Amino acid sequence: MVVNTVAGPVAGGDLGVVDYHEHLSFNAPHWLLREDRDFKLDDVERSSAELRDWVQAGGRTIVEMTAIDFGRDIHAVRRIAEKVPEAQVIVITGFNKPYYCDQSILAAPEADLIKRCVRDIEGGIDDTDIKAGLVKGGTGYNTMNDHDRKLMRVAAKAHLETGVPLITHTEGGTMGWEQVELVAAEGVDPRRVCLSHMDRNPDFWEHKRIAETGAYLGYDCPGKIKYGPDELRIGVLKRMVDAGLGRQILLGNDLGRPSYWRRYGGGPGLDFVLAKHIPRLRDEGISDQA
Repeated sequence: MVVNTVAGPVAGGDLGVVDYHEHLSFNAPHWLLREDRDFKLDDVERSSAELRDWVQAGGRTIVEMTAIDFGRDIHAVRRIAEKVPEAQVIVITGFNKPYYCDQSILAAPEADLIKRCVRDIEGGIDDTDIKAGLVKGGTGYNTMNDHDRKLMRVAAKAHLETGVPLITHTEGGTMGWEQVELVAAEGVDPRRVCLSHMDRNPDFWEHKRIAETGAYLGYDCPGKIKYGPDELRIGVLKRMVDAGLGRQILLGNDLGRPSYWRRYGGGPGLDFVLAKHIPRLRDEGISDQA
């Protein structure tokens, strides 16, 4: 298996320690910035410095998850990756959720959006030769409307055409089961799918039945207490490990706001999972082999 990174293809066996869900630079839609200025992550020097902190904590490969509709800035990401060559940066294509999409995306024919994603994967993003390594789709909170289904189908069909993994946005950890059902109906093997933010809804029964399809679940809220105390996500993680499903869990930080970054004056920081969360997991009795 070969994975596309900003610096070029990398063998899957050389990925090392991976943060499966991150953001390094983006400019969110203008209407969203008017509502919340904390959706602009655009300081290359600060992001590079904190990425270097993450590498020093043991990180090797980071997945930059900013989608087309959320202000992906491939040139800024390239500059960050070049400043920290020890980090292997994977970028994505696809769409986060309809809420962020402008009318040109919502009104576009499904086939056109699929072509756009495939071009990002096989040819390069925008005017660069940087190829996306994953494709993304997403849905809203506790519901799936026609736009949600359209963007999920786009991701599923781009995945089927190119073979890159499919990763999704779940709103508050909801609609995960329905996402798996939808993409499976399109012919996607659930073992090629990862659902993000599932620890925002730390429901063991739900997580177990999703993992048993072969799909992966992303736990990316450690240290962000507004989504609940860490003991809740650690508790469901322990139950998943005890059920023999620990290898279906992927860990990340999802620092999608500058207020989450120490170098921007916030926290918990990009190295939180490696420097604090994983040591706590060990202390709680979860081994590295789990």
